[in-house]
Amino acid sequence: MNEEGLKFQKQNELALILAETSRQLAPSALEDFTSLLLPHLPDEAKHLLSWDIAVYDTQKGNIWGLNNEFFAHRQLDNLASCHSALTALLDEKRNQVPQSTLVCAFFDHEEVGSESHCGAASHFLTDTLKRISDATSNSTQDFARALARSFMISADMAHAYHPHFPSVYDTQHAVHINQGVVIKINVNQRYATDSVSQAMFMNWCQQAKVPYQLYSHRNDLPCGSTIGNIVAKLGLRTVDVGCPMWAMHSCRESAGVFDHNAMIDVMRYFFSTSHDDTL
Repeated sequence: MNEEGLKFQKQNELALILAETSRQLAPSALEDFTSLLLPHLPDEAKHLLSWDIAVYDTQKGNIWGLNNEFFAHRQLDNLASCHSALTALLDEKRNQVPQSTLVCAFFDHEEVGSESHCGAASHFLTDTLKRISDATSNSTQDFARALARSFMISADMAHAYHPHFPSVYDTQHAVHINQGVVIKINVNQRYATDSVSQAMFMNWCQQAKVPYQLYSHRNDLPCGSTIGNIVAKLGLRTVDVGCPMWAMHSCRESAGVFDHNAMIDVMRYFFSTSHDDTL
């Protein structure tokens, strides 16, 4: 493994194992699995026809590090950003009524393309925003005008520099855990950040007294994407940001305590201040 690297064959070597049995997955085996589910269902769901299964690490999250500066948990990508945004939106210390309509949108299926009926590429967000506009305005053109004046923070996590794998980072654009929120930039528009949205977010970080970092992917490695470009098609000026983390997409990810608090602070400032460029 050390010489050639660990590579799993997806079909044969990554299948989940529930029990040891000599039988193939026949109807009787499916019945055995169904019998495991039924005791946990309410009476009205006893006639079970199908199900969706999510497999995840059941260990509790924990704080670790020499100075307790890291936290580890499952699905930090991207529940950490969801937590930051919702915490900022529900801030009880907000001392004025926002002059803009504040929205947080959380989507399923980002890691598999967002093309489902409830993913970011669906009509759900568009329809919801249009209904808000229709309920608060008299002109059919107000919705388009509102979108043109709006700003979106697309918040996903970012790959932090890991000292064990320096070759996979652009050393001039590496970002580090607990050194601030990350603004993500890609010339191929895999991230939706442009120079204007970058400058605006940098200004909000400065106003919120939050440090920030700039991240750009290596040119010779494929760059992941976010839902930023998908939703930005509505005509929203967008910045792609996130907190730096290690072991993204593993069953046990790690991020920085300071960065998470910093993300909450800058989002709180964004939601709490009247901007000319928000819906």
